[in-house]
Amino acid sequence: MKKLFEKIKFIFRKPTLILVAGAAQKTAREAIAGVAGKEVLVFEAASKTPNEWKFFIERSQLPILVVSHIGEYHPEKEFFAGELKDAKEISVLAKMLPAHGHLILNYDDETVRDMHGQSKAHPLFFGLGARADIQASDIVLTQFPETGTNFKINYEGKTVPVWLEKLFGKEHVYAALAAAAAGEILGLNLVEISGSLKRYVGVAGHMKLTGGIKQSFILDDSENASVLSMAEGLDLLKRIKVSGKKIAVLGDIVGVGKYTIEAHEAIGENVALSADLLFTVGDRAKFFAEGARKRGMTNDRIFEFSEVGPSGLALQEKIAQGDLILIDGSKEMSMMDVVTEVKA
Repeated sequence: MKKLFEKIKFIFRKPTLILVAGAAQKTAREAIAGVAGKEVLVFEAASKTPNEWKFFIERSQLPILVVSHIGEYHPEKEFFAGELKDAKEISVLAKMLPAHGHLILNYDDETVRDMHGQSKAHPLFFGLGARADIQASDIVLTQFPETGTNFKINYEGKTVPVWLEKLFGKEHVYAALAAAAAGEILGLNLVEISGSLKRYVGVAGHMKLTGGIKQSFILDDSENASVLSMAEGLDLLKRIKVSGKKIAVLGDIVGVGKYTIEAHEAIGENVALSADLLFTVGDRAKFFAEGARKRGMTNDRIFEFSEVGPSGLALQEKIAQGDLILIDGSKEMSMMDVVTEVKA
């Protein structure tokens, strides 16, 4: 009955509908919703199947599909099963869009970029490179006390600055670019879009800085992890200046397949260059420790755990004022429980 009322209401309103798909749909949806306003319906595409969305796409006065990125390419240039399924479902949505619809695509992801050839909708590309329609440039990490990310959005010869407070990483920059693209389609100017993005606070667990116990700081990327995102997190841990020590708390990266050992060891080598202490959680995470040892990190700076619970308690004992703690790992590892243990 609820679904029936939902459809009836949609028929009468015929609202603008924005579906956000891809691996970063949570952050992109948050940024787009803040720019688009309350009259525009903004949903994560994964909340329904493509067939369930068909009814709403066909009856929207302005249907828009935004695709962040699909996933990571691996050395053998093949998708993993989950990524392949996502790509196929998003392609189905792209094909459903009518000619008066719009397709907002991440130009930097080749698989996403090629989706414009599968749709009748108007394409608009965002990305970091010069060939994207809406581009980010001059990306700068700012330090305490005003910590966050500064960059510029460029479109058709116009440029505006954007400030993302306590947010870091490419995922948030891409989210802002996707929001700018949606705002342009909705008739907003870049100044209005930049103003709206000042209120974008991100999503918990996605490269967000928050306060920790004992006046420490947490770089929270606990929602999920990939090899590239964890490497980016460690780079940020290294670059952000604090008065205390740097601590990396890393759980297993699930889904790396036959490259599990090599990927985890490579991350561990990065830890040795970025952190003073390493906490590992999970069976695969022991290879983080192996990689760190190869780069000279001594055993007294490495703490290994099979489960989240004991790791959080041990971490509390090591935290001191001014420390910065990166917490990262795949969704299956529940690393957000560690954040809960040490959050102020």
